[in-house]
Amino acid sequence: MKIWFDADNGPHVLILRPLAEELQRRGHEIRFTARDRASTCELLDLYGLPYHRIGSEYGKGLLSKATGTLGRAAALVRTMRHWQADASFGHGSRALPLASRLLGVPSVTMYDYEWVNPTVFSLACHSILLPAAITDARIREVGLPLHKSFRYPGFKEELYLASSPLDDQAIQAVSQDLGLAPDRVHVLLRPPATHAHYHNPEAETILAKLLQAIARRPDVQLIYLRRSEDQMSMVQDLAPDRVIIPQRVYDGPSLIAAMDLVISGGGTMTREAAILGVPSYSFFRGRVGQVDEALAAAGKLIMLRTPDEVAQRLTLKPRDSAVVAPDNSMLVSFISDHLLEAARSTADGGA
Repeated sequence: MKIWFDADNGPHVLILRPLAEELQRRGHEIRFTARDRASTCELLDLYGLPYHRIGSEYGKGLLSKATGTLGRAAALVRTMRHWQADASFGHGSRALPLASRLLGVPSVTMYDYEWVNPTVFSLACHSILLPAAITDARIREVGLPLHKSFRYPGFKEELYLASSPLDDQAIQAVSQDLGLAPDRVHVLLRPPATHAHYHNPEAETILAKLLQAIARRPDVQLIYLRRSEDQMSMVQDLAPDRVIIPQRVYDGPSLIAAMDLVISGGGTMTREAAILGVPSYSFFRGRVGQVDEALAAAGKLIMLRTPDEVAQRLTLKPRDSAVVAPDNSMLVSFISDHLLEAARSTADGGA
């Protein structure tokens, strides 16, 4: 069968890669399309995955995002119409199910933050994969169709963290390339997604407190992983010798494993750190999803909800625990099987 993968954002590359490898191992043909934003194409290049580059940043505002999504969907149709895919797969890509619907291709999407607008996925997807932490009650509350919603065990990050090469050599290579000093506390900080529709400006107030706390500590090296160039102004007042701005894309798990703690305004990185056993802090100020609630309840993720909680809850110290890769070997097979079933059901005349 022919399976079409669409990487709409940088973290999606890590999710899609083990699934593509598994399907290729089973003898199926794979093709990638990619949106040029947030290091998506750079990560595909890093892992040697060929792709068609289609679309880029949409800009701020609902109108820009809607226009960008529709325009990218049309471009996907033009690019993929002659390949005749049997199924398509993405992680929250909205343009993909729209394009797939126009091409008559069953599209499976996967996402783990339930408070996104579900309209496109509900109408255009064959099925929607969600982590087991999201309950039936929450699925009904957010307006997803239960008959299209399927739960997978564990967390999406386990798809690739379980097979990541987290050896000392890979971690040391990242440390040396970044210039991490062995006598410093290494803090990886990712600012909030200020262009996202769910962004809450309260996160930037908390970020200011975080940067003040870090600035007071001469024993801390800050690895600042900006999302866009305009976020560089947030660290302009910090001492240059204590701020490291990565100049290239790194393997995410190895980067996290080289840190003493990870702080982010939300997103995949905090969950990766939590699952690997690296102290993880989130100052995401949108509506909290059930995945983050589950990790926080397990003591693996600390939520910073107000500026005052930075002083109360943030601990800047060397990590004293080892990184532990998760064991969820069945997850890749589970999702691959579901994707192939979707392709077969349509080929057999199913919905």
